[in-house]
Amino acid sequence: MNSPESTVSDNVERFGWHCISINDIGPAFLYTIGLMKTFNHPEAIIFGLEPDAGHSILSVLVSNLRDGSRYETAGKYDDVLDGFPVGVRPVHESHHETYLGYAMGFCHEIGRIGELQAVQLFWPDRKGRFPFEPNCDLDVDNCQPRLDVPLTPSEREEMPTDW
Repeated sequence: MNSPESTVSDNVERFGWHCISINDIGPAFLYTIGLMKTFNHPEAIIFGLEPDAGHSILSVLVSNLRDGSRYETAGKYDDVLDGFPVGVRPVHESHHETYLGYAMGFCHEIGRIGELQAVQLFWPDRKGRFPFEPNCDLDVDNCQPRLDVPLTPSEREEMPTDW
């Protein structure tokens, strides 16, 4: 049986990326591994969706990367979700250890220790507002934590690092 690390490496070699799904805590999230190696693009993380829906969105993002699109800059992008924009914000490094542990490990494996970069994808509420905008629906806001906002020192002490 393959170790999780070898499965990740194998998938990155075969498909250009790997997807991790964390759904035993709330809110559930998925993130990519391998975009930095394959596309020289930050990894991507998305919260609050069922695994299949989140994986579909990340798959479209990867397909768009193959076609030359980039999602490194904060903004709204219309080419990822059918009929809806996706919000993108860079993930602050204070969240890496808590949410992107396997991606950090992969960076270590490929000799890019301390170089992890990631972006967070946000989906809008029914009125098209994102958690980083005023008056976003509270339920939508609550299931998409803002990883673009740095953790305070006291928050860092409280965050689990052993999902």
